Amino acid sequence: MGPGRRHRLLQARSEEGFGLIEALVAVLILTVTLLGLLGAFTSARKLTLQSERRTSAAHRAQFEVERLQATPYSELLMSSTPAHSAETTNPDYYVKAGTPPEYQYGAAGAEAETLAIASSECATLKTPCGAIAAQPAGRACSQSIGACEWKDGVLGGNVYDFVTWHTDKNCGAKCPTKENYKRLTVVVTLSVPGGARQVAPVRISTLIAEPE
Repeated sequence: MGPGRRHRLLQARSEEGFGLIEALVAVLILTVTLLGLLGAFTSARKLTLQSERRTSAAHRAQFEVERLQATPYSELLMSSTPAHSAETTNPDYYVKAGTPPEYQYGAAGAEAETLAIASSECATLKTPCGAIAAQPAGRACSQSIGACEWKDGVLGGNVYDFVTWHTDKNCGAKCPTKENYKRLTVVVTLSVPGGARQVAPVRISTLIAEPE
């Protein structure tokens, strides 16, 4: 075999080697790119799912506020005192035991007001009994006013309602000197499958004035 032919064979083999390496590198780059796109898609899907769940909870909270606003003012009272929960994720964690018991409606500890609770003798005294139940367990929102269990398609959770007394010192001469408004605070929680990222509860608070 002459030197020229030997050189051409070595060159062809070298080119074949470079072609194989280039193909492997291209496959590696494509794989990494696809994995990156898959990860980005998965993250985007999770964020979308989180947003959808929170939107559903917000709609449920607003719907509950509207239901409570349609309840006669005299009946907007807690039927019993909610029990304080040691779990920070439970809305009842913000119930403060005492005489009288309070509920922290805001993020700051100072944003707490006295719970508006019906008298235990309301039926005997012929005074309004509280329409707002303290615990949601076993109470379907489609059938009950106050704390209840809600479900919307595959989503569900609990609704917690709190009624507190609010004093507006600038209410005017015609208002009582204290407890001249009622504050409605609705907290909606979501139940998510095990392993899924938890969705923070949605809280809505509004003031209700006694009709003249």
